[in-house]
Amino acid sequence: MKKLYPLKFLPLWKPKAWGGEDWDLCGFEDDASVVANGFLADNDLPDILETYLGDLVGDEIFDWYNLHFPLLCKHLHVEDRLSVQVHPDDAVAEQRFDDYGKTECWYVLDAGPDARIWMGFKEDTDASTLYKACKEGTAERLLNEYVPKPGDFFFIPTGTVHAAGGGLKIAEVQEASDLTFRLYDWGRELDPATRRPIHLDEALDCIDYKKYDEAACCCHLSPEDGDGVRVLVDDPHFVLTSLRLSSPAKVRMDDFKSCVVLICITGGIRVQSAGEAYPLAAGETMLLPASLDDLMLIPDTPGTHLLQVHLPQPPKEDVYDGPEPE
Repeated sequence: MKKLYPLKFLPLWKPKAWGGEDWDLCGFEDDASVVANGFLADNDLPDILETYLGDLVGDEIFDWYNLHFPLLCKHLHVEDRLSVQVHPDDAVAEQRFDDYGKTECWYVLDAGPDARIWMGFKEDTDASTLYKACKEGTAERLLNEYVPKPGDFFFIPTGTVHAAGGGLKIAEVQEASDLTFRLYDWGRELDPATRRPIHLDEALDCIDYKKYDEAACCCHLSPEDGDGVRVLVDDPHFVLTSLRLSSPAKVRMDDFKSCVVLICITGGIRVQSAGEAYPLAAGETMLLPASLDDLMLIPDTPGTHLLQVHLPQPPKEDVYDGPEPE
């Protein structure tokens, strides 16, 4: 069997009521990403995972997730408003839908003058207050309202009520799940031509009603910050790191014990692996299989900015705590 190499995929466009999104890396059987480069071109991600197993994602990652590829990476093109929505956690998703929850994060690539992001509650609230506001069409008044700009980053834990609109481009990294509960759809739900299902009753017991922790979940990344490495998310579902490079950087794949996803935000790089150079331009996504040897990231322009995603090692189900008491 031929050795794996850095993989690029063909984006899959998904139109939405509010604009649309490119699914850049997805392992869903019905929406699987298809390889664009090398000898695996035209093969999809589930087939490659079934063939290469832990060589693709990492041995312990494969033992935990099996044939489920646990990440979904997108580019959102927000023209109108996303619904006011929330995503359930893994426990609720498994119990009710036999699925995974949806922890996610947003990195703002571009924002028009009317762009807005609504994220989490301004103050602690409760289900009855939120329910009444959704029915009255005023739910956004309970939420923090941000005027976003390029470089803004938001971590969105499950249970966080959020929305966006007004002209935005966003890079999104999330658990591989498409579970969304809509609480309110800005009046579109009142028009038969634009109506989408509302899941207010299902959502109420999935929501975190505490005040949104801005210090822990929001930040701004600026080119003036200079080159460097900054961990933005360290979560049981994924670890996301900002890399800004002006000179070549070595990547030791053994340090991760997992596949690594690179999302190029600005500039461009060449990923040098096994004597070959694989280009990655702004707006593109690349999957580095876990079995690769050490490689080099060579920036084409100073200050090239990447988001790097890897999967943390799963918890040990059987932990030895010492001898049993006599």
